[in-house]
Amino acid sequence: MKARSVDVRDSLGLVLGYDLTEVVPGGRKGAVLRRGHVIRDEDLETLRRIGKSAVKVLELEPGEVHEDDAAQRLARLAAGPGLEVEMPGEAWADVRATQDGLLKVDAVRLLRVNSVGELLIAARADNSPLKRGNFAAKVKVLGLVVSEERLVAAERIGAGEPLMSILPFHRLNAGIIVTGREVCEGRVKDAFGPLLRERLAAYGSEVSQVVIVPDEAADVAAGVRKMLAEKLDLILVTGGMSPDDSTPDGIRQAGAEVAFYGAPVSPGAMTLVAYADETPVVGIPAGLLTGRRGLFDLILPRILAGERLGPEDAAAYGHGGLLV
Repeated sequence: MKARSVDVRDSLGLVLGYDLTEVVPGGRKGAVLRRGHVIRDEDLETLRRIGKSAVKVLELEPGEVHEDDAAQRLARLAAGPGLEVEMPGEAWADVRATQDGLLKVDAVRLLRVNSVGELLIAARADNSPLKRGNFAAKVKVLGLVVSEERLVAAERIGAGEPLMSILPFHRLNAGIIVTGREVCEGRVKDAFGPLLRERLAAYGSEVSQVVIVPDEAADVAAGVRKMLAEKLDLILVTGGMSPDDSTPDGIRQAGAEVAFYGAPVSPGAMTLVAYADETPVVGIPAGLLTGRRGLFDLILPRILAGERLGPEDAAAYGHGGLLV
């Protein structure tokens, strides 16, 4: 890349090779003149205000790519279904969600791209729930230009499949089984039903029924079977979740196959996920009532996106699983 510096007094009619940014302390930061802008008389005061006595005109060498074009190519490499690329300026490319859903990131290939050198993709974590318009990633390159060779190396890594995509959330019809004789007999008000209804509503799903049963395995099993017969999409069972409690045993007695029971996450370590054919049945420990974010909050968006979870998914939560 060749850069020719020109005094602002001699810059009229020249084309800027990069964005010029103004920072206002306590105020805004943003581009005041964009790459490709033809400098006019009225721009001279702006250039002086931001402290520019000279501007540079870039002349690219063969095999060099301007930072804006490179960021756009890199962002398109990252953005798959459910994502779009925007160019807000200042050499950044933004990757945003075009729909509500679960962000899936190929972390292995993302690491390979970021290891090429001078290529920077800052992405949200895999399995992050996003709403339409949320950032999934911000992308740029280091410097005003980058070599075509580096971009081609990244495009080879990403060939055939984008680095990230959105799985849309399904609107599920859920049932809740609240266990506990004290709740069943009306001595304690049910707090789980409203809490879980709120959690599901945040993703566009609803609760069609809440059943309160004694803390007995047979009653839990009967409640699960009834909801399965009514073709509910998701069944949530609350209560004691220790191995000697009734809820895990009741879920098993209902014929659901346990995918995992327990995960290296706190709070919520004793959460159980099972499947009756394709219907998820989730056992939720009472710790969720403390109001803190727990394992249930990590797995719910994945279930709503149609993922079937297994023991490897549970084990993987150990990295980042301390939520307190």
